[in-house]
Amino acid sequence: MNKNEMIKKLSICLIIALVLGTGLTCARSQTDVKATDRIVITLDSQMDKDNVIKAVQDKGGIFVRETLSNELIFNIPAGSINNRISILTIPGASYIEEDGLIRIPSPIKNVITAQGNIQMTPNDPLYSQQWGMRMIGANKTWDVNKGVKEVIVAVIDSGVDYNHEDLAAVKKNLGYDFVNNDNDPMDDNGHGTHVSGIITATMNNGKGVVGVAPNITVMPVKVCNSGGSCWETDISDGIRWAVDHGAKILSISLGGSLPSKKTSDATRYAVSKGAIVIAAAGNSGKEAPSYPGAYPWVIAVGAIDSTGKRASYSQYGSFLDIVAPGSNIISTVPKGTCELCDPTGYLSLSGTSMATPHVSGVAALYWSNNMSLTNKQVAIMLVKSADDLGTAGWDKYYGYGRVDAYPQDG
Repeated sequence: MNKNEMIKKLSICLIIALVLGTGLTCARSQTDVKATDRIVITLDSQMDKDNVIKAVQDKGGIFVRETLSNELIFNIPAGSINNRISILTIPGASYIEEDGLIRIPSPIKNVITAQGNIQMTPNDPLYSQQWGMRMIGANKTWDVNKGVKEVIVAVIDSGVDYNHEDLAAVKKNLGYDFVNNDNDPMDDNGHGTHVSGIITATMNNGKGVVGVAPNITVMPVKVCNSGGSCWETDISDGIRWAVDHGAKILSISLGGSLPSKKTSDATRYAVSKGAIVIAAAGNSGKEAPSYPGAYPWVIAVGAIDSTGKRASYSQYGSFLDIVAPGSNIISTVPKGTCELCDPTGYLSLSGTSMATPHVSGVAALYWSNNMSLTNKQVAIMLVKSADDLGTAGWDKYYGYGRVDAYPQDG
């Protein structure tokens, strides 16, 4: 079946999860689900907005916010089906659906190994453990191209610790927090900080690690809370917001088994505005699509290990475009008490979540080298320059091959 044909309108809970652990779940957070459910109302007309808000509030609903596509989000008492039916009788409310809440699966944590006797280019002390940087040829590219600040990569995730000692490229003022609906995208989970370090950790500062494109700019867009739970509406709004505020590349280390009209429309919008959308392939280890990666206009990224083989957890299939290092990847995390925090500020994790930012970083290097390129041209460069793995040409396990930051080599 063509991937376009799989996109359909859903009015049920959408299963979307950050791709970090060994599978995908649709378990609701205990703190979020006991008291209320969250619903989304589509209006007949914007003229009806105030009347609908008042009418739902009169029925016990709590207005959360308006989405960027002009829908209204409310919390209502959990399980109040009768409330939902009565809401549909409100003049001006044309459509109602649940806003799906999911939880990040348990991450694959790895032990940080001792440093080996590897000749290092940067002076970052953990660089010797960053096997992925050398595998994709980033260390060769850095001699001539470390990225430029004009290229903005939006990390659509749990926020980013913008105060981290190794993340000077992360700009708080560029970001937004859709979880708390404010302009402070601080990461209180750790996942987004780990992703960001892979893309752009500072080079030659004598601390921690180095990113694929250390001189570019990261826009932190928080769509998932401290427990790893996130709403579909926050994800889709985060995508739209990032593009409207200058992001050229969207790095989305999340995905789920079902297509969604909201994320389909949002990612289409991003591409129409000239951005590249890069998303994780999923961690179930099965031949199964993961969305938004499986949309034809999104680049889906699978994971390989340090031997260059497909990681056992990495999903595969007709939707897969490219692969990148994803196993035992050392990167930045907050130092506090969050789920993925570590006292050292660094942690080694595995997943297609870790592969995705490698590709996002390479895309940023390509664009930095030639700012006149279109998003289509950069996407074509990514797949045409990939180092072929597996069966000759494209195959369902490796896509077009391993991302290459230094395509002049070989």
